[in-house]
Amino acid sequence: MTNPLPVPSLLVITDLPPPLQTIENVVLEALSAGCRWIMYREKNASAEIFRRTAMNLAKLCEEYEAVLCINGDVGIAQECSAGGVHLQTADDVEAARVILSSRALIGVSCHSIVDVQRAELAGADYVTFSPVFETASKPGYGPALGLEGLAEAARDVSIPLIALAGISSANTGDCIQHGAHGVAVMGGIMQSDDPAGVVKRLIAALG
Repeated sequence: MTNPLPVPSLLVITDLPPPLQTIENVVLEALSAGCRWIMYREKNASAEIFRRTAMNLAKLCEEYEAVLCINGDVGIAQECSAGGVHLQTADDVEAARVILSSRALIGVSCHSIVDVQRAELAGADYVTFSPVFETASKPGYGPALGLEGLAEAARDVSIPLIALAGISSANTGDCIQHGAHGVAVMGGIMQSDDPAGVVKRLIAALG
C-alpha cells in the first residue's frame, strides 16, 4: 500500500525562474493558485543556498498544507521536515524509507517500463515517467515515450505514474486518459509570466 498522493495531482518542479523572480515567489503563486505538491530541484546551487531555499519552501508548503518533496537529498528532506524525497534510482528507496518517516512520499525518476517496475518493487510511492513529449528541459533521455509508451507502462504496473516533459493544459487530459495518475511541470510554470494562471489551467485539465 503506497502513501496517497497530494490532490490535485499536479507536481510543480522548481527550476531557475526569470530575472527579478525567486523560486519562493513562483512557488507561492503556484500554491495560491491551488497547487499542493512541490518538488524542490536545483542542480547547481551551493549546499548553503539549497538548504536555505528548501527551508523557505517547507515553510510555504506548511502554510498551504501542501507536500514538499526534496529532489535527491534525503538529509535535507529530513532536516526541513519535508513531506518526502524524489530519487534518481530505485536502489535508494529502502535507505530513504529508513531515514524518513513511513508516511514520507518517496518518488523515483523513471525513463522506461523497466525503471518503473524496479521502483514499484522497491516500494516507491510514485514515479515520474519521462519524457512523455519532446521538451528542451528533459534532454538526454532518448526520444519521447509518447502517450502509447505511457499507456503501456500503466498497464504493467499499479504504482502511480506522473507524466513529465512537454506537459501542458492541452495534453494533460490525454495523459490521464492513457493511464497517468497526474502530471508534473517545470519550465512551463517556473518560466511563465503568469505561473498562477498556468497552474489553474492545469488543475482544470486534470478534472
